[in-house]
Amino acid sequence: MKYIQLKSFFLLTLLLSSVACKKKLNDLYQNPDGYSKEMADKSGVSVIAGFFTSQLTQGFFLSGDYGSVYHQVRSGGRVTGSAVQIYNTMTEGGGNTLADVEHDWGTGGFNESIFNFVNTQWITPILWAQREYNNTPQAKRTNLDSLYITLMHVLKGYAYQRATDMYDKIPYIETGSAGGLDGVKAKYIGQSEIYQKIIGDLKAADEVLTTLTLSSTEQASFSQQDIIFGGNILKWRKYINSLRLRCAITVSEVLPDLTKKVITELQGKPLLTEYNDVAGVADIAVIALNRICNELGITRAYRERGGDFRAGKKFLQDVMNCQPTLGSKVVNGKTLYYFSGDNSATGLLDGTVDPRVSYIFATDLKGRYLGAETQWDGNTDPNSYLNKVLRGIYINDPILTDISKTTITFGANNKLSITLDAESKADLSKREAFLLNSLRLILAATDDNEGQLGSENNLVAEYNVRPEFNFALKYPTIHAVETELSLAEAAVRGWGQLNGSARDHYKNAIILSCKYWYELNNSNQYSKTTMPAMPTTMSDFRINDKPAMEYNASKYAENAAEKFDAMSSTQKVQAIFDQLQLHYNMLNFEIPYTAARRLIKYLGTNPASMYSKYKWKERMTYPSSVQASDPEGWSIISPTNNPDLPVWFTGRTTKWKNALE
Repeated sequence: MKYIQLKSFFLLTLLLSSVACKKKLNDLYQNPDGYSKEMADKSGVSVIAGFFTSQLTQGFFLSGDYGSVYHQVRSGGRVTGSAVQIYNTMTEGGGNTLADVEHDWGTGGFNESIFNFVNTQWITPILWAQREYNNTPQAKRTNLDSLYITLMHVLKGYAYQRATDMYDKIPYIETGSAGGLDGVKAKYIGQSEIYQKIIGDLKAADEVLTTLTLSSTEQASFSQQDIIFGGNILKWRKYINSLRLRCAITVSEVLPDLTKKVITELQGKPLLTEYNDVAGVADIAVIALNRICNELGITRAYRERGGDFRAGKKFLQDVMNCQPTLGSKVVNGKTLYYFSGDNSATGLLDGTVDPRVSYIFATDLKGRYLGAETQWDGNTDPNSYLNKVLRGIYINDPILTDISKTTITFGANNKLSITLDAESKADLSKREAFLLNSLRLILAATDDNEGQLGSENNLVAEYNVRPEFNFALKYPTIHAVETELSLAEAAVRGWGQLNGSARDHYKNAIILSCKYWYELNNSNQYSKTTMPAMPTTMSDFRINDKPAMEYNASKYAENAAEKFDAMSSTQKVQAIFDQLQLHYNMLNFEIPYTAARRLIKYLGTNPASMYSKYKWKERMTYPSSVQASDPEGWSIISPTNNPDLPVWFTGRTTKWKNALE
C-alpha cells in the first residue's frame, strides 16, 4: 500500500471488503460493510472522503485487473491486433476459416466484465457518497465534502463513458441522485443521451475547481485521500478537460457541432500535456506485493498470455520505420529472399527509426526487430514475409551445403535445435524446405518461447518485458499522448485548432510517447529477487536488457512530422490512429477499439491491424443474467444485443466486414 496513508487504509479496509466481490445487480445498493458516519468520525476522516478513496481503488477502474486484462489480451487482441497471436495467422496453427470471439470459453469474461463493474463496484461508493452528501444539511457540508462529491461526479462520468462505449445502452443514474438508495431505479439510456450528460458534468466540475480554495489543513487531508493525483487540483482539472476532449472526439461522427463547441470551450483550459500526465493507479499501490505477478496484477495476465505478445510488422516496419534488411540466395535454382537484420542500429541514432522500437519491443533470437503480420500465411508463397523472417535464421548455415551436417542449433545456449529427417539427410535439395517448415511448426506451437514472455529464443520480435512488467506502472486510463492526438485529429478534420496545429500535436504526441516508454523501461528496478518479483521463467538477459541510451525523440518526431505534412487528410487520420494504438498497445484495449469503430465511416475501412480470419466486433454483448434479474431492462436492451450491430457514435448502421465475412 505504497501511496495510501494510515487513515485512508483504515477506510479502505472497511469499504473494499464487501464491494470487491459483488457480481449481481441486486447487490448494488448494499452499504459497504455497513460503514457509517460514526465510524468515519472515529477515524478522523469524513465518510464522503472514505467513499472517494474507495472509488479510486475499485478493480479495473483506474487500475488493472487480472481477469479483465487477461480476456482483453486474449479476445481483444483478436479484434484489434495490437500484438500478433502468430498461431492464428499460419496454417500450422489452424485452418483459415472464419472465427469470432463470441463462441469460446472466454466470451463471458470478455463481453461482460465492464457491464458488471459499472453496475456494481464502479458505482457503489459514488451512490453512498451522494446519499451522505444529500442528507447533510447545506450549512454542515464542508468544503472538502463538496470537493469530493464534485470529483465523484467526474469519476461517475468516466465510468459511464467506458461502459457506454462498449454497450451503448446502460443503466444510468442521474448525477446528484443516490439511485436505488433513495428508491430511484437506474434507467437504460444510450450514447446519444449519456454523452451529453457526461460532457456537461465534466464542464461543471471544472468550473467548480477553477474557483476552489483549500486551507492548508484541507489540502493536507485531500492529499492523503487522493491516491491518483496526490491532492493536486491542477492535475484533476487537466484530467477532467482531457476527458471532455475524449468524449467530444468520440461523438464527432454524429454530433460534430458538439465536438466543435467543446473544443472552443477548452480554449485556455489546462489539459494533459506532460509525458507523465497519466490517470491511473499502479498495482503496487493497491495490491499486496506478494500477490501481484502470480495472482491479482495485470502482469499475471501478461505472463499467462505470453504467446499473444509477438510484435507486429505494422508497428515495427509500417509505423516505426524499422525496415528489414533484405538478402537473397539461389537455392535449388530458385531465388529465395530472407531478412538478415534491420536498420535499427543506424536508424535509432540518426532519427530515421522510432526510439520506441528499443523501448517497447525486444529483438528476436538473432537480434533483429522483425515482427509478424496479422494476415493469413498459408505457406503457399516461399517468399512470404514470415518465411523471409524465418529463413534469415538458417540460410547461411553450413547445413544447407555440407552433407555431413544434419543438425542445426540456435537460440540462447543452443536450446533450440532441428535434426533433419532421413530424406533431407540424404539430399541437400530437400533441406531448405525442411528447415523452413520445421521453424514454422515450432513458431505455431510457441515452442520457441514456450508461451512465456522474456525468452531469449523467440523466433520473431516480441513486446519487451521491462516496461510491461514495471510494477510501478500506473494503468493508463488516459494519457497526454491521447490528448495530443485528439487535438491533431480535430485540427485535420476542421473541428477547431487548440494550442497548435495538427502537425504540432502529432509531433508532440510522438515525443511524449517516446519519453513515457523510455522511462517505463529504464526505471524498472525489479528482478527475480525483489518484491514483487519478475517471473522466474524470464531470461535474465531480457530482464536486464535496458535501451543503450535515450535516443533523440525530437529528431525522429520531426522526420515523422515531415511525412505527416505530405499526407492527405485521411492518411493523416490513419497515422494519428496508428500512434494511438502504438502508444496504448497492450496496456489499454478499449481506447483504440473505440477509436477504430468510430473512424471506419470516415476512412472507409478499418484502421486497426485486423486478422484475416476473425470477425470484426462492433460492440460488447450483455450478460444473459439480466434477462432474469431485470426483465424490464432486458426488453430495452435485447433488440440491440448483437455484436454485429454498430453503436450510435460510429454513425453507421452497417457492420464492417473482414476478409472472410
